[in-house]
Amino acid sequence: MAGFSIPLAKLAEKLKLDLETVARKATLDVFRAVAIRSPVRSGRFKANWNVTYGVPDYSTTASTDKGRADAEVAKVLTLAVGGVVWLANGLPYGPRLEHGYSQQAPAGMVRLAATEFSDYVQKAIAK
Repeated sequence: MAGFSIPLAKLAEKLKLDLETVARKATLDVFRAVAIRSPVRSGRFKANWNVTYGVPDYSTTASTDKGRADAEVAKVLTLAVGGVVWLANGLPYGPRLEHGYSQQAPAGMVRLAATEFSDYVQKAIAK
């Protein structure tokens, strides 16, 4: 995934915002954008997004429950702030989907959401 750097602490302090709230909201929104853009044929790819703190979880499930992605993304609200929060999908065809293999997501999912991250931060600050 592409890297990005925004001085969130300085920005939040300057605007007198709660950094934790801004970080959680922006992370929630970017992860939600990835899940929403995930192509769905059987639902298995979308159901295999995992949210973790510290280390990625590339485990997979046979589940095709598309709602599982929403439940995983919601974990962002319960994880610690100040480290690395991961959104990972361990299915072997994920990279192909990210790079245009699916007509449902020809521009990918993660790459698009990463480019929108600063917009999600601005949106979180505005609230």
